Amino acid sequence: MSEATERLSTEEVARRLGVKRETVYAYVSRGLLERHPASRPHHSEFDPDEVERLAARARRPDRSSALEVVVETELTLLEPEGRLSYRGRDAILLARFRSFEEVVALLWDGAPPTPWELDDQRAAAIEALGAALGPEAPDADRIAAVVPTLAARDPHRDDRTPDSVRRAGAEVFAAILTALTRGGGRGSASIASRLWVALAEEGAKPRPEQVAALNAALVLLADHELAASTFAARVAASAWAGPYRVILAGLGPLGGSLHGGAGLAVEALLDAVAAGADPGAALDAQIASGAVPGFGHRVYRDRDPRADHLLERLDLPAAQNLLAAATERELPAPNVDFALAALVKAQGLRDGASPTIFTVARIAGIVAHALEEYEHRLRFRPRASYVGPAPPRN
Repeated sequence: MSEATERLSTEEVARRLGVKRETVYAYVSRGLLERHPASRPHHSEFDPDEVERLAARARRPDRSSALEVVVETELTLLEPEGRLSYRGRDAILLARFRSFEEVVALLWDGAPPTPWELDDQRAAAIEALGAALGPEAPDADRIAAVVPTLAARDPHRDDRTPDSVRRAGAEVFAAILTALTRGGGRGSASIASRLWVALAEEGAKPRPEQVAALNAALVLLADHELAASTFAARVAASAWAGPYRVILAGLGPLGGSLHGGAGLAVEALLDAVAAGADPGAALDAQIASGAVPGFGHRVYRDRDPRADHLLERLDLPAAQNLLAAATERELPAPNVDFALAALVKAQGLRDGASPTIFTVARIAGIVAHALEEYEHRLRFRPRASYVGPAPPRN
């Protein structure tokens, strides 16, 4: 039998793995399978040994590795070679030429039926909430608190129809901006412009290029397929929780040091280097203690395209010095957490702003995944492998 005939077609791979053809393509996009170099356009071929290894992983999951859950989606495509797209449109081009609001409407498959504003009653409730929390409340707590506050005042809080979900999502964005601005901050400016004002020193006004860079960050962070936050939201939506509860479920994982909150550690690194610390020594200390925040990615094999685009927009000596030291130490390429922290420092936004930007952006994806998942019901019921003591037997 020749080498060519030993290779497997897409149909045969799908049969052996017990999945659809579309799921095979999803495995390829996630780097779990590779098309054979001899594959032709519109005709993929696969190494049978690699297919068998993937099938064996499914039969005998390794508890030390991450669980692999594959969900068919029309939202976001991650390609390990370093490409990101939303509904088939290149995310880098969207970041260059489109507003965050336009990209949200793309992900939501339609614009919200109401403006990106709160009515007077809801705005007053959010402003009162901000006063009750006090000026020292962290942004994460403010963001989490506005969601049930809105839900309590929405008679359609459990309505899962697309227009109602989009409306709820748009009002959550408006409420978050109102809460973060602390003085109200209601207005018709773009989300990027309002968020910049909320995160800058009081009275500061952004330059157009600063708003454009923050808008690009929001666009590039709007969704990233089944990240921890959007997967949590999918689980809640699968149980037909209302849109506000789905958003709360998605907010849970955000801000953790491994998802959304890694920028805090990068901000600290940049501050240390800007204050005179040797960038190589700062990285060596991180290397000695474990993984270095801001470098490498679990999906992209080489470079994170989001980081490359944002770093092109910035001029921050501390970031450049850290990147040069990282190259000398053969660290992986910088990821979006590094670029986001560099953006915060380059624009003079307040300390700790990077997780806030990440969270605000990712609400777009959370709502998009809810809209898509509401078409199904209770799809997620994984089973546990019990390893505790055996129960007594009668």
